Amino acid sequence: MAKKISIAIVILLVAVLAYAATKPDTFRVQRSAHIKAAPETVFAHIDTLSY
Repeated sequence: MAKKISIAIVILLVAVLAYAATKPDTFRVQRSAHIKAAPETVFAHIDTLSY
């Protein structure tokens, strides 16, 4: 019984790894925000940021 469970776990692990191998190596994360203000107003705030 334990041997069958071990074999099933190994097969499941191989299937997951095979599926993961078909996925692309890179991905892209993107965020956006919509601000209801004039570009000049927004730029004035962003331009004065200090690090």
